[in-house]
Amino acid sequence: MEDDKKEFDLDDEETTKALEMGTKKKSVQFPEEAEKEDEEAENEEIQKDASAQITQEEAQMIQSKLVAEFVKVKLGKIRMLAKFYIMLNQYFTDQIMFKNNKEELQTIVQNHAEGQVNVPTELEKIMTVESEDLIKARYDHSEGKRELEIILIKSKGMTGSGILSLTDFEGSIKLKMLEKSWAFTRTGPMMLRLLETFFYIIISNTQGFIYFSMIYSMYQNAGIVSIFYPMSVFGYAMLFETRPHSSYWNTVRTYTTFLLFFKFICNLSILEPVINDIAFKKMTTYLKIGLYDYANMWHLIMYMSPEILIICFIMLNEIKLKLLGLYHNIEQEIESVTQGIERTRYNGDEEAVKNANIMLSNMGMARYFDSLRDQLKMERDFVQ
Repeated sequence: MEDDKKEFDLDDEETTKALEMGTKKKSVQFPEEAEKEDEEAENEEIQKDASAQITQEEAQMIQSKLVAEFVKVKLGKIRMLAKFYIMLNQYFTDQIMFKNNKEELQTIVQNHAEGQVNVPTELEKIMTVESEDLIKARYDHSEGKRELEIILIKSKGMTGSGILSLTDFEGSIKLKMLEKSWAFTRTGPMMLRLLETFFYIIISNTQGFIYFSMIYSMYQNAGIVSIFYPMSVFGYAMLFETRPHSSYWNTVRTYTTFLLFFKFICNLSILEPVINDIAFKKMTTYLKIGLYDYANMWHLIMYMSPEILIICFIMLNEIKLKLLGLYHNIEQEIESVTQGIERTRYNGDEEAVKNANIMLSNMGMARYFDSLRDQLKMERDFVQ
């Protein structure tokens, strides 16, 4: 009996414990609810961290990044004809030559001084201006700055995706809302822009067209009168590794003008007895002078066309060089590669570049006459 009573007491204790444990209900949490709670907790922490007021420089920096990322995303969604227009301008034209706005040129020069050599196309410029207006309208107030503070905190330590993914700005702004960009990319305006771009391509690549015309002259004439062109091109390339100076093109133009005039004289009827003389024909056959008398007008035009093309493209090349400011001096005479590296290193600060060049010119001996503090500061700046 006593044993049965002990067993009964033990059963009662276990039952009591089981009942007590049963009263404490375990809450079942689904993954979606857990993620929502984590997100709310993260937002609360961000709100606490964002209590400090964002500075104007930080706000402008975030807005600039948003503009750059937004334009990049929208350019990836434009029609193929507009992408073709951008590709032609980026790879086949000297876009800086066709910029005529002083403020825009100063911005481009500053960007180039800092190492950013990409020049935006007209479509990119229009889309950037419109995007800046939209982003300023959204964030250029107290509530917008509060949102920028949260974006700044969330973006710390981010890798891969940009800060645009932290906002709903890209999804809420459709391409049609960028009115000027939308009008620019329509078929009619795009065809006119492409026609303009092909003209820019011709002016931007005049040197290549000149070399092609020289080869065409050698093919068309196949004589001594055209040997000057390959000899001058390859001879100049062996002597100099830079772009030809304007004096070279002046020499080529002068020679081509005399050659064209001489061809014209040889095709006059007054010299027909001389050209058709047997002795002259034998001499030209052996020497391969490259002078011929054509009775057919079409053959005469094709005979003189290489020199006409050379003169025309040299004149276009002069216009291009004058627009770029490189007619009297080539790039290496204005700034060497080493100087360009130094300018990029100091973010376009001409005064800092000048001081660095002075230090290099006197082998840095002047620093030994400075105080110890100045020497240590110079050394720190040089290391940085």
